[in-house]
Amino acid sequence: MIHLLWLSLAIPVVIHLVHRRKAMQVPFSTLRFVRMVDRRVARRHRLKELLLLAARMLLLAALIGALYRPMARSATFQGRGVPTAAAIVLDNTMSMHGVHGGTTRFERARRAAAQILDGLRDGDAACLVFIDEPGAAEAEMTTSLSALRNRLEAAECGYGGAAAAGALGRALRAVAADRRPRKELYVISDFQRVTWTDAVGRLRGQVPESAPVFLVDVSGDVEKNLALTRAEPALRVQVAGAALDVLCTVANRGAGDARSEVSLLVNGEVVAQDEAGVPAGGVAELSLRHIPAAAGELAAEVRLEPDDLAPDNARYLVLPVQQKLRVLLVDGAPSAVPYRAATFYMEMALRAPARGGETLSPVETTVIPPAELPHRRLAEYACVVMANVAEPSELWADRLTRYVEDGGGLIVFPGPLTDADSWNAAWGDGLMPARLGEVVEVPEGSALGRLDGSHPVFAGLDRALDPRRLRVERFYAIEEPQGPVLARLREGPLLVERRFGAGSVLQFTTAADLEWGNLPARPFFLPMLHQMVYYVGRPGRAPAEVTVGTPYALKLPADAAGARVAFYGPGDDEEPLAIREAEPADGGARVLFEQTHRPGFYRADWEQGERAHGRLFAVNTEPDQSRTERLDPEQARAVLGARHARVVDDVEDLARVVRREREGLPLWNYLLAAALALAVVESFVGNAWLKRRGAR
Repeated sequence: MIHLLWLSLAIPVVIHLVHRRKAMQVPFSTLRFVRMVDRRVARRHRLKELLLLAARMLLLAALIGALYRPMARSATFQGRGVPTAAAIVLDNTMSMHGVHGGTTRFERARRAAAQILDGLRDGDAACLVFIDEPGAAEAEMTTSLSALRNRLEAAECGYGGAAAAGALGRALRAVAADRRPRKELYVISDFQRVTWTDAVGRLRGQVPESAPVFLVDVSGDVEKNLALTRAEPALRVQVAGAALDVLCTVANRGAGDARSEVSLLVNGEVVAQDEAGVPAGGVAELSLRHIPAAAGELAAEVRLEPDDLAPDNARYLVLPVQQKLRVLLVDGAPSAVPYRAATFYMEMALRAPARGGETLSPVETTVIPPAELPHRRLAEYACVVMANVAEPSELWADRLTRYVEDGGGLIVFPGPLTDADSWNAAWGDGLMPARLGEVVEVPEGSALGRLDGSHPVFAGLDRALDPRRLRVERFYAIEEPQGPVLARLREGPLLVERRFGAGSVLQFTTAADLEWGNLPARPFFLPMLHQMVYYVGRPGRAPAEVTVGTPYALKLPADAAGARVAFYGPGDDEEPLAIREAEPADGGARVLFEQTHRPGFYRADWEQGERAHGRLFAVNTEPDQSRTERLDPEQARAVLGARHARVVDDVEDLARVVRREREGLPLWNYLLAAALALAVVESFVGNAWLKRRGAR
């Protein structure tokens, strides 16, 4: 019936032919000029009549076309009301905490997911997959949309990071397993480059060809974002009464220059503060100092002022502070005359005895000859210092190597008795930072040339360290250093460092007595030696710190096997997050705790015998997760290899975009609007334009 209406297009033509205007005949004496004017007017009049005819025909055509209710269909259109299986991948990694316009990215993402669920009908199915969901099972489609809404409402943004490939893979497998004819994939993310790694490329070809993919960009700009990317003690050993320096790195990952106050909190109280000003894209290094008054376990937190990405504004450290530090001094040239012994000046510096025999130093020293070294349990000492030892013995050379490899510290001072060939044969290509060469003699004495003032060994020694007063008359030339040279004489290296396994070695090229120079008589020798011991010494306990989402392994003595350990999370002292039983492992006992989903301090409590024990450990965010570099959603579309992918950068427009993709774009509204506009044109041309001409 509608087709017959096209015949009505002939009506304007008939009206045009019937009601053609004819020129009025007016007698006039001279007609030549009038006829010239009349021909021009007639041409304009015919043009206006043709316009009126065209407007009337187009008006009727638009009205008839609107009756057909035409639609512009998408390439994925399968019919209206087709059962749909929708997989929603929602980014909940740390960067989604970013604030823009007073709203976090995660809130915008949750709002977008709610729109998708609201657009589904009875009989449709959906699944909700989070990117940062450790240990997540395979996703399954469900028709219980209300349950998905409740899960979405209860969801919280995480503090970890994960590649998007895992979540996308689970979502695509769920879509492929569902039998509903229409399949849809939604990815709601800020498209942080760290999350969208190249691993996503392996999903190419897994997206069904007929399935539409909606990439919903909820990023928004993060204007101010100072990130605390590092906070660690300068020294490996913390001792009561000694300075505890926490080295911090602040990176500016926002759009402009920024400043922030940096605070060090110990057991909840602010003990030190400084200010960091960082240009856009730059970093700032600073140090915060605290002197612990007593031994114990310190919960130290470094904190920045709030900005647009909160989780990267704090880092947490658990620092065990020792009352005494045991150091083993190995004297290769013991003497009945105390000051002639190779370790005399080192022992005096480390013990720092006061009048009356009182010891002020937290360092407890034990002096032995090399022959006694095989009979010592090295694990009881934080550090071993060797002075003027002739040659490594087969009885203890391997033991000392394993000691350092397991985390112990070693400081070496050669001397006149040192046999360079024996040392090189035993350790030259292994434990030692450098091979020893010939002895270099400088009769007038070699002064200090250069040192690494930023190294913890020399921290705070600027005033005490006078290069002009140091005189070294003999030292060993070294070959092929395997680590950084921390200090140099004018004629050659003085101090070399090497990390070996979990431990460290500091190797001097000159002696620790007055035979080869005045090094031990200089004022900086005492603080430098203390800082060296604290720097390389073995901590009483390994730093208790893991990254968000990484399991924490609590190591206990063997007799604690079977103990029930309760783990408490940050700010949660009422109910434990988990209770685990200690199991035998590696000659001791071990408990594995997996629920490290939030940054902060955690506590483990257990009973061993009749005693109650507790252990703090820290959980920190991954520094790379604060990077705001984004992968353009258009690039993400190429990475996925999706044939029908659309980028939606306005959450409020998502429902309309999805509806058009499913049902098509209705064109009759536009045709009716065109008909209305044509009616106005027809009225103007017919009633105003032509009549005004006729009146003339």
